[in-house]
Amino acid sequence: MALNFSESKRIPITEYLATLGFTPAKVRGNDYWYQSPFRGEKDPSFKVNTRLNLWYDHGSGEGGTILDLGARINNCSISEFAERLNTLNLSSTSFSFHRKPENDGDPKLLINKLYHLTDPALIDYLKARGISIELASNHCVEAQFSIGEKSFKAIGFQNQSGGFELRNSWFKGSSSPKDISYFNSDQGRLCVLEGFIDFLSLKQLGKDVFPTVENSDFLVLNSLSLLSKNLEPLKGHSEVHLFLDNDQAGFKAKSQLESAGIRFKDQSNSYQKFKDLNEFLVESRLTSGRRHVLKF
Repeated sequence: MALNFSESKRIPITEYLATLGFTPAKVRGNDYWYQSPFRGEKDPSFKVNTRLNLWYDHGSGEGGTILDLGARINNCSISEFAERLNTLNLSSTSFSFHRKPENDGDPKLLINKLYHLTDPALIDYLKARGISIELASNHCVEAQFSIGEKSFKAIGFQNQSGGFELRNSWFKGSSSPKDISYFNSDQGRLCVLEGFIDFLSLKQLGKDVFPTVENSDFLVLNSLSLLSKNLEPLKGHSEVHLFLDNDQAGFKAKSQLESAGIRFKDQSNSYQKFKDLNEFLVESRLTSGRRHVLKF
């Protein structure tokens, strides 16, 4: 029986790549890294997240489902590749394919495609938050996602388990799985932030405002509820600098760290008149003009 588009998208991308002779160069949790099937390269820049069953090519900024990949590799339309996929006679056992139940409760948020940041509305949103497109493009993608039958776009910031934090002018959410984003380059210093907008804000302000950002690792919690499960990165650094919100949840998190015996420097005093680091950035840009962008 022919598979429809929704069913085809659930065929594992790693298995499809295997039929083409591609094997992963390394595996990190749910992330399978390959030399790009689109060009010759030594260092793998093509990633497949097996939990989401999505691919992303860091070299070209393209990404999406197995249908997008097959159409790209075969230089054909998605519809044409879907037909070819049905003629491959792939084993349902090999692909662990199961039909999704018709009634699956509330509609889930699904990431459909990933692009370079180009959408004018998303770029305007970043500008309103005081963040340059150049900086955001180093750490974020443009994500097309759906909830039920409706499709939307948002700025996507990936966590270490393959999920994405999603933001636009009217939406704040995330795809599963929820996790931290940890940028570890074995520095002695660690900057801890609640969300990726504050992370980008800290880099936008740069070392001229916060010298601690230079030669530092970064832990973006993506939710304060994840703090208690991710204390090891804090314990592994000689300096811990907190850039949390000036609200009750932020105060509670600091008390939690003190109870755990973790020593830290509270940087929120530098923006104590503001709710968070991003509000401080926006006000700084209004009063002092454009800040230096720190690139890593």
